[in-house]
Amino acid sequence: MAEASDFGEIFKKLTSGQRDLLLDMAEYMSKKIQEYTNSESDILTPDFTANFSNRLLIHHATNEEKFKKKSFEFAFSAASKSAGRSARIVADPTNPGADVIVDGVNFSLKTEAASSIRADKITISKLMEARWIRDCKSKKDFARFTKERIVTHLEQYQRIICLRAFDVPDECIKYDLVEIPRDLLLQIRNLKGKDFRAKTEGGGSGADVYVAGEKAFYIRMDGSVEKVTISGLLTKLCTLHGSWTVPTIDARIAPEA
Repeated sequence: MAEASDFGEIFKKLTSGQRDLLLDMAEYMSKKIQEYTNSESDILTPDFTANFSNRLLIHHATNEEKFKKKSFEFAFSAASKSAGRSARIVADPTNPGADVIVDGVNFSLKTEAASSIRADKITISKLMEARWIRDCKSKKDFARFTKERIVTHLEQYQRIICLRAFDVPDECIKYDLVEIPRDLLLQIRNLKGKDFRAKTEGGGSGADVYVAGEKAFYIRMDGSVEKVTISGLLTKLCTLHGSWTVPTIDARIAPEA
């Protein structure tokens, strides 16, 4: 790995276009970003936060597109290593369980960046793939498969982390790192056949899940695309580990008024 002292020699070997791009990125990385860190977070140590925030800056130095799931996995794993932890990405893309393993703990990582994103409610567009939906013929079947398949899936990892991206004024993107309690999602264990909606023409169904008398989220088995979706999950039942507000490339290159 190159050392800082090697930078001058490496810089000389670059083309004019490469130098311009590198200087552009360096200038962008010098910018201050707005940060919030939950003092009780066991994830956002100073080293993790510094590494992760710099990766957000590097990404948006050349890209206005929000972080996608695979980018999040690599950034989360690298930031964990920077914090002195053992971390690895689960290599098998079809693996139904963890995405990243940190110090022996299985993490499922999700991203949410739709234009319709809401601050008070979370959507997990794909909790898991579910070809078995086609085998559900009745409400009782949906309840049974929920316990047999979805609960089993959730038990394959210990923690669920979602990186949520919001468009905010001045051409910036605000990222929230939110932990969804696995025990909250495991409340689906209590669902019975009568809780499910009538089977749709697409072959799916769904049910509201309540916690302490309040609707906590809606679980949907989408038969048309064979996946399980969580929607309307109350953010107040989750933990905000930290936030970053990052200017996008459009903000950086916009002409002055």
